[in-house]
Parts: sequence; structure tokens; C-alpha cells
Amino acid sequence: MNSNKKKILTSACYAVLVILAGWAVLVLLQLLRWTDLIDINIGLGSQIGRLAWAADLKALTIQRVEIIGYMASSLVLIALAFILVVNCMKGIKSKRLFSHKSTITLWAITCVSFFFELFSSNLSILFGSRQISFGSNLIVTPLILLLFTLLYDTAVSIAAENELTI
Repeated sequence: MNSNKKKILTSACYAVLVILAGWAVLVLLQLLRWTDLIDINIGLGSQIGRLAWAADLKALTIQRVEIIGYMASSLVLIALAFILVVNCMKGIKSKRLFSHKSTITLWAITCVSFFFELFSSNLSILFGSRQISFGSNLIVTPLILLLFTLLYDTAVSIAAENELTI
């Protein structure tokens, strides 16, 4: 890999790390606002507004599952993406971009993305909506990630085979 491509890939990895840090800050702000530890509102219709907790026990249970599921899936997805980017940066330095560790991380991201899409598409439940929605993003995003993971897994196999033939 030439020096110019290495610089571009490394810069892209750093940009992704900055975006992941911003996403983590947003999730933290959401959690702090939703638990009333801070009092901020960022625009109308924002997901950092005051929660509308239900009086009905069944609806309240669904809201609690929603908030825990959203927070857990968001944080796990951020952590896995961070691990993937760090593995890629290590691969750039060692000139071995396709690694088995990254494949495992991509499989985990693919699985977690389903739950993240499920919970993030139903955040309106926390703000008073009483219906659960299932959109196309619940299926499309994990399928795209599955395709990418399968392609990456194939690239890892081909790279390993090429190392053996040399």
C-alpha cells in the first residue's frame, strides 16, 4: 500500500472515531435528559426532550424496555464500531487490512444493528406514542451489513490464501 493511500485511510479512520465520539456524547445527553439529571431542550421534536412516562403499568414496562434496549444497543454498537476502526488502523500499520478479528466484530455489529434499528425506530414510545412501529430499516440495514460482512469474510479468506501461496 502506498503512502498516500495509507494517509487517506488513516485520516478516514480518525474521522470515523470523531463521529463515534459525537454519537456517544449524544447518547449520553439523551440519557442525562431522560433521567432528568440535566434540563436542556435542543429544538422542537428533538429526542432530547422530557419523557412522557405512562401511568399504566404495561405501557410503563414497555417504555422501560425501550429505554434500556435503546441505550444498550446504542452503546454496544458504538463500542463495536470503535473496535472495528481501531482494528482497521492496526491493519493499516501492519499492512494486513483484512483480519479475522475485524470479521468477528462485523458479525457482532450485524447482529446488534437489528436491535438498534428496532429500538431506535420506536423512540416515540418514550414521548407518549402508544404504538410500536416496524419500518423497512429494521430489515434493510442489517441485511446490508450482513452482505458487507460476508464480502469482508470472503476478503479475509482470500487474503489468507494469498499469504500461503507466496
